[in-house]
Amino acid sequence: MKSIYLLYGGKSAEHEISVLTAKSIINNLDRKKYKIFPIYVDKSGRWNYLGENFNLIENEKELIVEGFGSVAKSISNFFEKNFENEEAIFFPAMHGTFSEDGTIQGFFDIMDLTYVGNNVLSSAVCMDKVTANDIFASNGILQPKYYLVTKYEFEKDPEKQIENILEKIAESSFIKPCNAGSSVGVTKVNKKEEIIPALLEAFKFDNRVLVEEAIIGDELQVLVVGNNTLKATLPGGVKVTREFFDYEAKYLDETTDHIIPWDLSEDEIKEIQSVAKKAYAVTNCKGFARVDIFVRDSDRKMLVNEINTIPGMTSVSMAPAMYMKSFDKTYGDFLDELIELAIENKKEKMSLVTNRG
Repeated sequence: MKSIYLLYGGKSAEHEISVLTAKSIINNLDRKKYKIFPIYVDKSGRWNYLGENFNLIENEKELIVEGFGSVAKSISNFFEKNFENEEAIFFPAMHGTFSEDGTIQGFFDIMDLTYVGNNVLSSAVCMDKVTANDIFASNGILQPKYYLVTKYEFEKDPEKQIENILEKIAESSFIKPCNAGSSVGVTKVNKKEEIIPALLEAFKFDNRVLVEEAIIGDELQVLVVGNNTLKATLPGGVKVTREFFDYEAKYLDETTDHIIPWDLSEDEIKEIQSVAKKAYAVTNCKGFARVDIFVRDSDRKMLVNEINTIPGMTSVSMAPAMYMKSFDKTYGDFLDELIELAIENKKEKMSLVTNRG
């Protein structure tokens, strides 16, 4: 029987969403196949080991246990006292910084552990929206026009940065942190006077900020699954009552309507799946990732917005919903496949020569 060590929470603005994701994963893992060991990472970064889980989680508050002491000591205690490395697989379910950015994946690699999902490179590249856009552009993948503003350059000459934004993008734009998710710190700007407040909001979460062209069209999502052989789900989308698909619309607004599959022609479905798989491949993604793509109204062009390497996996999240709808599978089947892909990826790494002595 495999042991699944589930990390969730973390030092991120998406901490609370991660806890909801963990609840869904725990409740959908097959207990005949896996032993489940939740590890709550508190907002200071300390690992809090909850022991083996035997029961379904009814309230996410059951998964929150505040720790004490240092981060290093909490991690050391876990590996010294609680970890048995027999068919152990780590499942990072922390969104945003210190997990989705490749940080925890680097730690897993140093510790020679098997883990679910993307590696250091793909995680870091996709987390940084400007870097990902640069890679898309160099591989002929369309994306909205974009412009990078650093906090240093903004503080040195804010008027120059506003001038550049208006010249390179337009008054109508989205301003967002380069390294954040779940629409945290994102503002839709409609006029010049809104640019500075939007930049200041984004700079709360990152020192590098992306200004992106506002696309008129549908913002759709495709889940791609695989290491070497890739498969893409049917595209999904949401209808919201808000101006755009912000944090509240994603997780709190009960009027948000998830639609799978989105109403596209057969050719458009094939195209958006192809675009999603290409974006996934050029950023070296492994395991799974959700690719967000705009379909522009004016010309039906498909523009990649971003890749989420640890997408939300709550009971109402798009990633598991698209998987289940597209492949006629259960949430448990989805988790099984991700775990098998983790084992496959680990075997590939083990086949490489790391010491010629």
